[in-house]
Amino acid sequence: MSNINLLPWRENYKQQKKIAFFILLGCSCLVALGLSFAGKMYVDSLINAQNERNQYLQTQTIILDRRIAEIKEIKKEKAELVRRIDLIQELEQQRNTVTRFFNTLPAVTPPGVYINSINFNKSTISVKGLSDSTGHVSNMVRNVDASGWLGDTSLPSIVSGPTTPIKLYNFSMNFIVLPEDRK
Repeated sequence: MSNINLLPWRENYKQQKKIAFFILLGCSCLVALGLSFAGKMYVDSLINAQNERNQYLQTQTIILDRRIAEIKEIKKEKAELVRRIDLIQELEQQRNTVTRFFNTLPAVTPPGVYINSINFNKSTISVKGLSDSTGHVSNMVRNVDASGWLGDTSLPSIVSGPTTPIKLYNFSMNFIVLPEDRK
């Protein structure tokens, strides 16, 4: 007699509890699936937003690389222009050097000194000539150094020269045109 259930309502109650459990389990599964789908959608939107930011940064990097290349090209052009300007200014400064030298030459050359040749090499001037005495050559060295724009005078040689009709001395002298900042 232990198999007889005298209270059928317990069986109905268990059946209702079982149905309620499966309904709750199904709803829980649906909620879990919904939440996981919403989470996946949220993560996908974050990934898409980050990909858009990365794409924007790559685009801006390309634009900046082009600008940097343009700036480098402009700097090269600027350096070339500065070099040309410096060359033109240097030529402009040297343009009148020969004329100024020939205007100064009579003032620095004392009587008794005879110049045979003058050579210009950039800012170096070489003079060769004859003199009545070595004292005149020394005076010329002092005059060149005192001119204010010629200097660093060197006298590599003074040797005896022709003796007829008077005794003369051969000399060679080197000096430079002083830069503007040393004048």
